[in-house]
Amino acid sequence: MTTTQRFAPEALSVRKGAKHNNFESSGSLPTSLDGVSVVLSPTAAEHQYSAPVEEGDAMRRLRRYGLMLSRYGLMNKRKIAHSANASIELVNAAERIVASRLYETIFGEDPTIGTVNLVPLAQILDRDEPSPSAMAAAMAYVGTQAASDLVALIKNEKVREVLESNYRDLQWACEHYSRVVQAHINKDGASATRTSNKAYRNLVANLKREITWGQNVLESTRMEMEAKKAKEKSEAHKQASGKDSYSRRKEDEIYGRRFQNGKRTLRQIVPSIDGWAPAILEKLPLVSPHTGRKGRKIVPEAYGKDIKFISREDTDPEQKIFGRYVRATGGVVIVDCSGSMSLDENDLRTIMDASAGTTVICYSDGGRYRGTDEPNIWLVASRGRRASALPEFPGGNGVDGPALEVGVSMRRHNEPVIWISDTRVTGARDIASDALRDWCLMFAGRHNIYIVRRPEEAATLLRQFQMGAKPKRKKYKHSGGDEV
Repeated sequence: MTTTQRFAPEALSVRKGAKHNNFESSGSLPTSLDGVSVVLSPTAAEHQYSAPVEEGDAMRRLRRYGLMLSRYGLMNKRKIAHSANASIELVNAAERIVASRLYETIFGEDPTIGTVNLVPLAQILDRDEPSPSAMAAAMAYVGTQAASDLVALIKNEKVREVLESNYRDLQWACEHYSRVVQAHINKDGASATRTSNKAYRNLVANLKREITWGQNVLESTRMEMEAKKAKEKSEAHKQASGKDSYSRRKEDEIYGRRFQNGKRTLRQIVPSIDGWAPAILEKLPLVSPHTGRKGRKIVPEAYGKDIKFISREDTDPEQKIFGRYVRATGGVVIVDCSGSMSLDENDLRTIMDASAGTTVICYSDGGRYRGTDEPNIWLVASRGRRASALPEFPGGNGVDGPALEVGVSMRRHNEPVIWISDTRVTGARDIASDALRDWCLMFAGRHNIYIVRRPEEAATLLRQFQMGAKPKRKKYKHSGGDEV
């Protein structure tokens, strides 16, 4: 009996999109799950596979895993990668997730038991910032015993937290899209092909989003550690040279904290629902001019000194050919300054430079790691003035809801309100909560708040508002599935 005859797909029907069902061994005899592969050919060339021929439970699992790849894998991975704007490593990870899920559904056991060697991957991930390809390889184990084993092997606490979060967030998407692929990928008809390809693209998009978020968190952590070490080194140098310029009063002046009778003047904000951290608003001294230009727009007039609309001379009965500048709408910008956003001072400067005359509020709570009297919402710009220096943000969320309420309360007339956030909402002790996220999304929908992910998007929106435009507000889905 030849190795080709021992590979089960040759006994099954021809895959949709393939011209034949001839499989040829690549010559590799893998002994782990990562080495098993199937490359399907849409031409007359034979399909290539790598699978073992030895006997035993582990070897049988590897051959069955290859069977799953041959029946539910993609005919054209590069096409999916191109349409999803993702790397081929992410597409491979999505394909292996589907194969593992369907293996367990069909054969009733976990394909990773006794078939993976996780030590090399754990060593690669045990860095401060593992590469996206290494993260993609780790994501291929979502929902399997190997995922738990891999997390247990990693010593870097922050990487371990990111992986656990990614595995948890991807559970539903992996189960759902695997079922869609199983139901449609081998069904006749163009509609079934589009459905299965869309399921793969959506799964790849979910993987890409989670890995990008993880990379941002790890990069932010590294930068915070570097900044902390630099500050410690600077303080040690100043103490060694006998210059102590870091007295408590000096720091408070740098960060703009006001003192009244020896105490800070802070205002307690009462949240509308339970679950948020105690919210404390601090109004920083707005000592610098808001140098960015608040937008102006030109409106046609019948009288004036500057001709701006000469074409109206023939088309407008009132002949409003002159132009008059009027001040455009202001606005309120609420900025999520938590660690997952990975914003730096330059990002905040971009917002402030594009929003002269606009109210800017920043928020971030440190949960149990900070004192209960520490501020976690800051007013940093208002009415053409802004703070000379920004506070040091602790890195958590905690007060998303109260910050939105503060922002809406500071809206004048019908000004637009923009919330810069990834909508990863947390409450007291920086614990994530679907209920609190749903509340924020419904609050944003009720008050027509625009939600954007990056400062550049907020700057673009502000310019559009300032020129008199009214962009369409993007909707988000809450945990119940409805759009708000």
